[in-house]
Amino acid sequence: MKSDTVEVVPIVSTTPAYVLYPHRFYVLFVFSFLAFNQCLIWLTFSPVARATKAYYQITESTVDFLLNWGPIIFIPCLPLTYILLNKHHGLRRCVIILALVDFLAALVRVIPSVITNPSSPHFSSIALPFLHIGQILNAACGPLVMAPVSQLSCLWFAPHERTRATTFAIVANNFGSTVGFVISPFIVSSPDRLPYLLYVHLALAFLACVLALLYFPPQPPSPPSAAAELLIRHPANEQTSNSWRTFMKEIWQCLTTPSFLLLSVAGGLSSGTFGAWTSLYDLILEPENYTELQAGWFGFASSIAGISGSLFLSHVADTRRFRYSLKMLIVVSFVACVIAIIWFELSVHTFFYNEPILPSTAITIGLSTALAGLFYGAASPLIYEALAEIMFPLPESLSASILVQWVNVAALIFLFIAPNRAKLMNLLVLISMIACIIMVVFTRFSYRRRDEDERKRLEKEQNQISDPDNSNSNVNSSINQAAYGTFA
Repeated sequence: MKSDTVEVVPIVSTTPAYVLYPHRFYVLFVFSFLAFNQCLIWLTFSPVARATKAYYQITESTVDFLLNWGPIIFIPCLPLTYILLNKHHGLRRCVIILALVDFLAALVRVIPSVITNPSSPHFSSIALPFLHIGQILNAACGPLVMAPVSQLSCLWFAPHERTRATTFAIVANNFGSTVGFVISPFIVSSPDRLPYLLYVHLALAFLACVLALLYFPPQPPSPPSAAAELLIRHPANEQTSNSWRTFMKEIWQCLTTPSFLLLSVAGGLSSGTFGAWTSLYDLILEPENYTELQAGWFGFASSIAGISGSLFLSHVADTRRFRYSLKMLIVVSFVACVIAIIWFELSVHTFFYNEPILPSTAITIGLSTALAGLFYGAASPLIYEALAEIMFPLPESLSASILVQWVNVAALIFLFIAPNRAKLMNLLVLISMIACIIMVVFTRFSYRRRDEDERKRLEKEQNQISDPDNSNSNVNSSINQAAYGTFA
């Protein structure tokens, strides 16, 4: 009897309150691969606009319209995504739809090259509807990529891993556009090679679709945290009849919470203006005698720096020392971003000065744009996590959905402002980033989700000690699984 007691006590004391499973990394990889493909396919034609115009015999405005389907379709599809995501096994449903629809989008676009010939006089009229359908289908996948990021990290990862998991899912989508700008021109060396780019996209979409269909579990066998437990046991919209009513009620609750409103608007405004500004590097730098190729490399460096900054600062935010310092990290990043933008703007023609105040070289321009991208990118994923913390116990997908809706609204507005107004955008990005800093400073951050996770974890550990028999019966199925691990 005594020996039996000795065997049980170590099990209770070493059994974690919550269990992590190794295949969470596979889940994150598959989702990130799908997110990468979605953005890569969305940006197919803009990096090779001249080849696209020649191959399909279309105008530049048509090429721009193919890109603009993204924010146009995103806005009405987002509410549907949120409702689906918060059904039973909603994350898996969203991922399967994402995989199938994006594969279908890539497939539709290659059909004209198969059924007809570019030399045909009717090739353009035949091909154009297929291109629009493909881009619309891909655009409808946008919410399926951006809305679930915080919810996926909460559902599968431990509290000290969530920021990095969210960041990885976000930057995977951004990396798609970065790769598209660099790789597409190399593949499409001449207009007749454009179909090869479409075939590459189709192959990537097919591979991601197969991975998602073969294995993508709806949820872990047991929740990794108290917040995940709430998501698994109490989906936000279990009853179809009141889904829309619940959705509108929760949106109203978010928009009437001052801290959420300030931070979400700051996140949307910063993303919309910064994205429009970086897309105008070629026009902004043209008076400084920089080539279009150089401007493209400046944009690439800024994007890579942003991804690096995101991954680094998310790691910092997950450490014990900075786990409750999201506000400080966001403000410092935004301030550093403004300083880099000011350095850039003093080196080029601006809205107020016809001559640059500071002398510039390719190195100084490259450094200023890279630093601006580094610090902007570093802050962006932290806003997703901070909003989820502020609005807990509402689902993470709700705060992420509202944030990305602000992003797309801002993007649409600046799509109309940006053309032929490079100097004005140069000024607006500076004003917008300063306004975002002010909004973040006045935001009252709270950490309800992390506090609840810690409280529940301690409560479970205490129960294991006080009632070992009951604890063992609850966790026996998990003892052979990976313990409460770390993000390797």
